[in-house]
Amino acid sequence: MLHDLGRTLAVAALALWACRLAVAAPQLAARPEAAGGEVRLKILAHARGVPPPTPEARFYTVTRGPETRHVKFYRPLDLWRARAELATWIDQKGNTMRLARVLSLVPVLEREDGDKDEIEKALDRLEETFGASQAQLDAWQASWREATGGKGGMRLGKAATLRNGKTYYIDLELAETMREQDAQKLLGAAVRSLSSATKSLAKTHSAMKWWSDENDHYRFLTNLDRAKGGKFIQDAMSLMSAMRQAYEKSVPPQHRLGKCVVRVFKTLDDYREYRLSTGEEDRTSCGLWDPAREELLISAEDRAQAQSTMRHEAFHQYLHYATGRGDHAMWFNEGHACYFENVKYNAAKNEVKILAQGNRAAWVAREPERVARELPELLHMDHAQYYSGDANLHYAAGWALVYFLETAPVASPREFARYAKVLPVYLKAMAEGFSANDATDRAFAGIPPSALSADFLRFWKKSAR
Repeated sequence: MLHDLGRTLAVAALALWACRLAVAAPQLAARPEAAGGEVRLKILAHARGVPPPTPEARFYTVTRGPETRHVKFYRPLDLWRARAELATWIDQKGNTMRLARVLSLVPVLEREDGDKDEIEKALDRLEETFGASQAQLDAWQASWREATGGKGGMRLGKAATLRNGKTYYIDLELAETMREQDAQKLLGAAVRSLSSATKSLAKTHSAMKWWSDENDHYRFLTNLDRAKGGKFIQDAMSLMSAMRQAYEKSVPPQHRLGKCVVRVFKTLDDYREYRLSTGEEDRTSCGLWDPAREELLISAEDRAQAQSTMRHEAFHQYLHYATGRGDHAMWFNEGHACYFENVKYNAAKNEVKILAQGNRAAWVAREPERVARELPELLHMDHAQYYSGDANLHYAAGWALVYFLETAPVASPREFARYAKVLPVYLKAMAEGFSANDATDRAFAGIPPSALSADFLRFWKKSAR
């Protein structure tokens, strides 16, 4: 009898587990979503739209005789994906649905990357001759899997051609355990819900809530609520335009700058999800400048922190475009980025005043002698050295050095006259093609390490409040 009771309880527990599994399994939303202004379909329930990753650029320096130029190449696969991907959604359990246009196969180059315009022209030619045969669809799907990667869960997809003759592909990547038969039914239901745009498409609900705004200097992309986040974006654009003027005073642009892209995420989770989609598992930062994709990424979950981070990271972005080089000395690049973190903004004049405040200044105020001793070591630190060890000390010392170089020759021109040339000489050497180390050596020529430390300490004690 006890045996029968145990068996009954076991069966009941198994049934309850199966029931819970069925309830927890991915489902489609009750109503369709708009996607890319072209189609609508039912997506995963409780899913939110995430932007496809920006194609990654690769930078090369090409030297032919006396001529040196910097070029930017892309992988054909990445530009092909950017054309194809219409929308991506991720639900609360991490299940992913992607919608793509089936337009062409991937161009084949002599090398693995190439000029963007040449790749785009090749894509245009391939789209004109693409017939969507089964062999082509199979090849397309293989390229799609390679382009989008995967997290190791169940992956399945299916193409569908609509009445207008356009072919689309729905891709499911399941993080949850699910029977393949049920997953195929889920995919089939999504494919059957796919329809082309109609006049009523504008009224269709959309989980892809990204929108954009721009001014003369910046283009902001964001998923903040328009009503609640619109003012933050407007204020941020005005502030960053004023910051651009401050950047230009310290580093006069050597190249014409276009509009810089800033992608603002509503939550930290949104930011980290996007970082993961680019192949980076980021659990520490809340914003950064991604030079490979040429976009500044910011989480707006903490608005005050977002603005400080934006001012810091936007200097890296500015330097990239203004000088055409991404290999600047760490003391110069990070030092200036920290220097611009704390400002007083005059909205009426659209101007900023740099303040000797914030975490970096407070760090220096606590241990000025230690920071002074660190300055000569800082000059030739590479990325790994700068970010390792006592990174807080390195950041504080970088801020201190730039603050000293930007301020001391102006405040006390006779006493610190020799430091007036450091920043201009460094930038000139970098523009002439010297390495960051050689440019640094030229900039600090004639200034012994001990003198740099002593001069900074004397200036700091005089100017500290």
